[in-house]
Amino acid sequence: MAPLDAYARRLTAGLAYLGGLLMLPLLFAYLANLRWEGLIVPVALALAVAIFLLLTYSVQPRRYEIDAKHLVIRRRWLPALRVPLTLVTGASLASHLADVPRRGVRFAFNAGIFGYQGPFRLAPFGKVFFLATNLERLVSVGREGRPPLILSPARPRAFVEALNESRTRQALEALEPARPRPSEQEPAPVKGAE
Repeated sequence: MAPLDAYARRLTAGLAYLGGLLMLPLLFAYLANLRWEGLIVPVALALAVAIFLLLTYSVQPRRYEIDAKHLVIRRRWLPALRVPLTLVTGASLASHLADVPRRGVRFAFNAGIFGYQGPFRLAPFGKVFFLATNLERLVSVGREGRPPLILSPARPRAFVEALNESRTRQALEALEPARPRPSEQEPAPVKGAE
């Protein structure tokens, strides 16, 4: 998986600093030994920011794997997302989407905190589902009957080649007629033995 890009790092750090700044009035009130009911508002906002940061961290993708039958997306704290290769219709580089999540977003769960996660409606492209961390290394994985997945592996070209090769191998294996194993075949008659 690719590391966080500069935009996501700045946005994540900015939100974390905002949460910290919201806690400063509580710190000053504690040090001055003041009790003030108005402190509930910044503390509640800081708590909401902390919860959002934890949620986005928990769904952040940390590794993409291709096994014999699935594309597996491992996330920080949530269970892995498994996409059967039979549902994958294709994979290609998606570098043309690099600026879209920041500028062309109509609907999104997370557009930059610990990466880009969730459903997006991109103005020129329609619905997609992002599980990416770096906008400069995007890959689009088409799925049958569902919005495409947008991922960001560390080496996009190698990932696309490996995924397409696995899909091809699985499709060829499905097309091969079932051949009996050598142990299941009847033994050949031995000539000359009477």
